[in-house]
Amino acid sequence: MQVEGTCQTKCKIVCGRSGGKVQVTKLDWISKLTPSEQTKLTWAKAIESYAMVPEAYKEFFDSQLSNGQAFPYAILTPAFETLGYKITEKLVCTFDHEIYILEKSGHTLTVQCYPFDGISYVEMSSMLLDSRIKISGVTSQGVSTSSIARFNSVTEYLFAPVLKKIRLAAVNVKDGVRDSESDKFDHWVKLNYKFMNFARHSLMGGEKVIHALLQPEIKKPRFKILGKTYYRTLAPTQVCILTDRELIMIREELLQSRKDKYGGIWDYIPLNKIATLSANQKDDNLLVLSIQLITDERLEFLFQISMQAEIDQLLEQFRELTLG
Repeated sequence: MQVEGTCQTKCKIVCGRSGGKVQVTKLDWISKLTPSEQTKLTWAKAIESYAMVPEAYKEFFDSQLSNGQAFPYAILTPAFETLGYKITEKLVCTFDHEIYILEKSGHTLTVQCYPFDGISYVEMSSMLLDSRIKISGVTSQGVSTSSIARFNSVTEYLFAPVLKKIRLAAVNVKDGVRDSESDKFDHWVKLNYKFMNFARHSLMGGEKVIHALLQPEIKKPRFKILGKTYYRTLAPTQVCILTDRELIMIREELLQSRKDKYGGIWDYIPLNKIATLSANQKDDNLLVLSIQLITDERLEFLFQISMQAEIDQLLEQFRELTLG
């Protein structure tokens, strides 16, 4: 991943990824910085007080804090360029009942406000140095939309409180995770140790696991050369966890040419935001698990037809939870 950004002194920063390490092209005074200092120029950072707020966002904070409200939890993600695609600077901040995503593009500032009870789902992804959070739902203006903030994975920990606050507001549980619940994934230890750990750490305190299934990567033969068969990946390894509060989908990124698998993608969907959950067969002996949200957005995931019985059980338990 090549990343290009700008620092506050208007100099250009170009970063790339090699062997899991950040490389920063030495431009002007940047060459005098240590490698650690160069890397930090591309990180998201916490805005801990009004004094740290960049000038472009001060008017927003002036209006929000005029009634004496406490300074919110806020994170600034820098502008950068990756593979020719420009990522704009964003500021993410959470208040008691809503989260704001402010996007700065040139001299324009766009503000999206998502009340916590209007968020349909939140998605977190992490792939080597590239991480992002996606918030989808209905804004305070009644518009169904989504917002994405991208950031260096080194600073992913800054977004953990944001994700936790969104999920707690949706599922309304605050107790610690019971060992008896996380232990329900232990039988995956030989099947896929990585996803067993992903599943264990995805639970919120007090959640009860109703059903969980693990789908190995689905591949289809493409052609054979000199006795060697080459495959096309139809679906990545993924996990589906139904709890008494939410549906959690965890998967790898769909990659066609990489042997090594890094990171993952996590979707957290409150049950009360799902209009319907269904499964239908398609070509190549595959099942499509379809999650129809109340905002008319649809999420779809592929499973092997051999998972039919487990999927049917998942659907039945979902109906019992939501209609019972």
